[in-house]
Amino acid sequence: MESGTAVARPSRTERWPATTVVGPIEAQAARTPDAPALLPAGAPPVSYGELNAAANRTARCLTDRGARPGTVVGLALTRPAELVPALLAVAKSGAAYLPLDPDDAPGRLSWLLADAAPVCVLGEGVPDAERPSVAELAGRAVTDPPRALTPQHPLCRAYGPGGRPAGVWTTHAEVDRRVRELQSVYGLGPGDRVLQLGLPLWEFLWPLRTGAALVLADPDRPGEVGELVREAGVTALRAAPSVLGELLPEPGPVHLVPERG
Repeated sequence: MESGTAVARPSRTERWPATTVVGPIEAQAARTPDAPALLPAGAPPVSYGELNAAANRTARCLTDRGARPGTVVGLALTRPAELVPALLAVAKSGAAYLPLDPDDAPGRLSWLLADAAPVCVLGEGVPDAERPSVAELAGRAVTDPPRALTPQHPLCRAYGPGGRPAGVWTTHAEVDRRVRELQSVYGLGPGDRVLQLGLPLWEFLWPLRTGAALVLADPDRPGEVGELVREAGVTALRAAPSVLGELLPEPGPVHLVPERG
């Protein structure tokens, strides 16, 4: 679809059976294990089978640390190639993820950790952050882990900028509904290569339930997004208009999905 094409907005009255964000991705991995799921800039592709197996191993490590439905796991990862498998792993464990920015002021980070009380933090640059060791991951099963997870359980706990804002919970059902609304209008599928820029973390999971490949930009080289779009054959790009104008002045034949489409 060419940029600028007018598309109808999703109907807010349409209803779908609620589900978790995990089930559709696991089902897609079972159907197309060899299809590309992640296309990291400057790195080999990651298949659906490889992504699902890696997330399953990490999810089991998180479970050993107390992750389960109703708990919180902090995510302090800045590189998308690490963030996406970790995000999926947290969802698979049943816990809600708490996005953490290692560049935040130490006082704010300490307050967020005290208020959200995560059972553990994946990543670095944040107090008590850790990563499972290679040996620990290698000893975990690659099959989908069991979990007592329902669509009403939280997927995310997020805080606004500055001060001491209240944490807002977002459930699996809410994210599932939003993804289906987007999919009903901006349909993604096998063969699509989708680039996400500066949007909520859960949106990284949208393409993965449709069989599309998620193109991951290098955060250390933001000026090369236009080149990445051409080299990776990006077919859909979702970002804030201000970001698009700076990074992709001439999008060409790319389906531009508005930030609040």
